[in-house]
Amino acid sequence: MRQVVPGVTRVSAGAPGREIGSVIGGVFGAVFVLVNSLGLPAAARLTVAALALVALAVVLVSAFRVARSRTPAEPGATAAATAGSPFGRRYWSIVAVEVVALVVGTQALTRAGLPELGVAWVAVVVGTHFFALAATFRLRRFHIVGGLVTGVGVAGFVLRALGAIDAIALVSGVGSGLLLLGFSLWALARG
Repeated sequence: MRQVVPGVTRVSAGAPGREIGSVIGGVFGAVFVLVNSLGLPAAARLTVAALALVALAVVLVSAFRVARSRTPAEPGATAAATAGSPFGRRYWSIVAVEVVALVVGTQALTRAGLPELGVAWVAVVVGTHFFALAATFRLRRFHIVGGLVTGVGVAGFVLRALGAIDAIALVSGVGSGLLLLGFSLWALARG
């Protein structure tokens, strides 16, 4: 939405870090899809891979356009609009805890003879980190993606308990990737 200020035209700010956050979600979403679709039949794999790559391209182009449209038309009036990174110490602390949980959890599952649950564990950890990010960035919408990604991660553990091992990568991996890509697109469109 355009705001008109005498002498300056700019796009309203939206959520802080929206563009870079959407790019991060889009890239990781595409990686989730590409890596975890390897077990699908060729036609299905090509379809989901193409879908993921097209969605990622749309995320990248949209993020660039949104960021570019934020630049005020009048140089010198931008200091407040472009100053500061939304990624401070609290953000990096959340990421550090996430990385430790990912490494320790996947190693523990592998040692326990359950390596197929690694992707489900990754989805649970990635999903739950969005709840901490929701508090950090004061964005309730992160609860939505956090709940959905955590849910498909938990679904992977349920599938393992039911003996449906081959479905884990599809549900927890491809599912998480599509959710991250979809959420990235939604965040860019919503503002």
